[in-house]
Formats: sequence, C-alpha cells, structure tokens
Amino acid sequence: MNASKNKFHLSKRNGSRFNAGTPSGPTGMVALVDERYLTWLAAQQPAAAGASPALHRSALTSVFANLARLCAPEAQLTRVCLFADRPPTELLDDVVLRTVPAHAADGGLGLVRSLGLELTQLAQRGGCQFVLLASDDERLIPYIDEAQWRGVKVVLVTDESSQDFARLMGEDPSWARLLMQADRRLSLNDNAWQSLITGVVSGPGYFIARAADSESPRDGAFESGGEMADAPSFAGGDWREQVERVIREWWQEETPDARLDLFEEMQNSQGVPPETDRHLLLRVRRELARTLSFPEKKAMREMIRATVLSQPPSVDEPVET
Repeated sequence: MNASKNKFHLSKRNGSRFNAGTPSGPTGMVALVDERYLTWLAAQQPAAAGASPALHRSALTSVFANLARLCAPEAQLTRVCLFADRPPTELLDDVVLRTVPAHAADGGLGLVRSLGLELTQLAQRGGCQFVLLASDDERLIPYIDEAQWRGVKVVLVTDESSQDFARLMGEDPSWARLLMQADRRLSLNDNAWQSLITGVVSGPGYFIARAADSESPRDGAFESGGEMADAPSFAGGDWREQVERVIREWWQEETPDARLDLFEEMQNSQGVPPETDRHLLLRVRRELARTLSFPEKKAMREMIRATVLSQPPSVDEPVET
C-alpha cells in the first residue's frame, strides 16, 4: 500500500469560507493537543536540560487557557482534548484523554484520524469559534481546511523556532505547509515550558505567549520577556481605587461559608477560581464602563488574592469552661 496516499473521510462542504456562521455569545475555545508533538517540543527547550521530559498534564489547562485569552480577551477555554498513547495516571478537570495507537505502530495515522475527526465535529456542531491545535502532522491540513470553511479559526501552537519561516521552508517544508494553513500561530514562552516540564503552575499572566507572526496589532504588544510592552502604570490613581472598592464590596457581601471556601481554595492554588474571576470582571467592567486590558486583569486578580488571603476567615469555636 502506498503510504503517501492516505484517505481523509471528510464531509461535503456547504456554503462558503467567508459566510460560515460562528457561535454567538462568549468566545469558546477547545485545545486539541498531540502529546507526542508537545513532548518533543518541550525536549528542545532550555528548561528540559537536554533530557526527554514527560509532560505534566496538570499544567495543560493553565497554559492553554492563557493562550486562549491571547486570541480573544474574553475567551474561555472549554476543555483540552489530549491525544496520547500513554495511559492516564490521574483524573484532571477539563482534560479529556483520547487514547491513540503508539506512533511506531501506525506512523501516527490513528492520531491524525482521531484528532481530525474531533476538529471537524467541533466545526460541524458549532462547538467553538477558535481551536488551539498543537500538532505538526501535515496530514491534518484537509481537516483544518474543512473546519475553516465552516467558520472556525484554527490557531497552531509552536515554539519560537518556527518564527524563521524562510529557513523553515528549506529545512522542513511539511511543517511549513501546516503553519501556512493556520489562521494564526502562537509560540509558548519559557515560563510556559517550565510549567509543562516541572508541573509548577504560576498565577494568571505568567504564561503570556508570543505570536509567531504579526497578523494583528495585539501581537506587537508582547515582548520576549513575556510582559506587555505598553503595560500601564498601576501606581495609585482612580483605576486602582475603583477596583479596590468593587473587591471590598464583593468581599463584604460574601457569606462566612463562602469566604472560608474561597480562602481554602486560593491557599491551594495560584490563581483565582474561574467563577469568581468572571463575576468580578463583570462588576469591574460595569464600574469602569470599559473592558480591562491584560495587565489590568492581572493586577485585579492579585488584588483579589490579597483580599481573600489577608487573614483567615473567623470561625466560631466552642468556648471551653
């Protein structure tokens, strides 16, 4: 059998790439991750120190949630679909494992079919507006094309080596063709790789990634150090005072049980619970009559944590006589 002639079972296209509808409401995103590819990329990073690391799956949602926000400020990562030949060792929230044959068994064809089917089903059923795709297999191009015709934007996750596209065209034309098919390309920074390799997850804003091209004005706002080039100063001013007032009012409204739950949850995590984050983002947006920028959201979350963790909530204890 000629291995170069793989069959892709794609449904018939309907409509145009340019008039395909997209889901309404908040921007939903799904990450489709080829674990073998991401592990290979991680091994090329300085944090791996030349070893062949096994990815810490517990860091996937944090890393890809921040990538999602880079695509759209109000984006919410729905889930990570992880395509892997390693069996699960623990259950992780918002990570769905898709078991595929080992690459040595079928040359990765099972992975391509499984991942491609997931992508086309998401597009057909209006499951999301963006898909974050971490894979380097050129055989996914027909599936990506099908999803794009149905109105889904496909964002490829890479490392910084892909930014020298002219060199890549000569050294790895297959990978270059896949990169050309994507709507956007994002590369993970050193902090994100450190978390994936070590499993140590830091707070919001830590995983800011770099755009692998300059397709939108937002891309130019990121520097290699992972900070916003045009980040505003938070030294005093009405902005901080207004946000602090909103957070104080929210905290005073919470019941003692709710305060205790939040205190315990934030003690064991590095960020802010998603429900609390969304609730306070909405309240602050109403107060300021505008949407917060990325660095402003980061500062707001630090203020929330400072408020919640400033002192343990009082708990009534029986008095000994």
